Amino acid sequence: MAKWHFIFLTLVLVSGIFAAGCLGEDTSAPVPAAIKPQGSLQPGQVLQVFGDVTGLGIPRGTVDTITFTVGLAPDIKTFDMEKLIIVYADAIRTETISPVAGFRGDPPQGEWAILSVQKEVGNPNNRIEYEEQFVIRVNPKAPIVPNQLITIILKTPTGTPTSIRRITPTTIMAENLLLPI
Repeated sequence: MAKWHFIFLTLVLVSGIFAAGCLGEDTSAPVPAAIKPQGSLQPGQVLQVFGDVTGLGIPRGTVDTITFTVGLAPDIKTFDMEKLIIVYADAIRTETISPVAGFRGDPPQGEWAILSVQKEVGNPNNRIEYEEQFVIRVNPKAPIVPNQLITIILKTPTGTPTSIRRITPTTIMAENLLLPI
């Protein structure tokens, strides 16, 4: 009888050692994303915001322009940026921002433009593709004061609009990080 107890105990210990080796934690590191998307992605969204939303302004004054980076939502293959409608809103006003002629450049007041394209695929165009990210600058008609809640809505012909809600800092510098709410 003691012989069978020894064999049984040995089998239990061996199976425990094998199970411990097979059921341990997976230590493989996940592949880091270059820039993490901001906020939660809503069903039906075409565009999502990547990285920080910044504002250029006059030190101890106001913010004049807002810059952010957009890319496609995971299941979207391509989108023509010429069909994008951008709406800006704050506590005082709401305005639809027009694109600059040619969609590229530094926008004057009341307009938006594509400043650059990151990870560009193929020839330069205004169509955002798989891994491309477009850096967009919005220049509202009126400057933005400190501690101002702003909303920028990116409307596409189909799908759910993408909302960017930020607040300007208490003290405006030349370059400002607009904080999420």
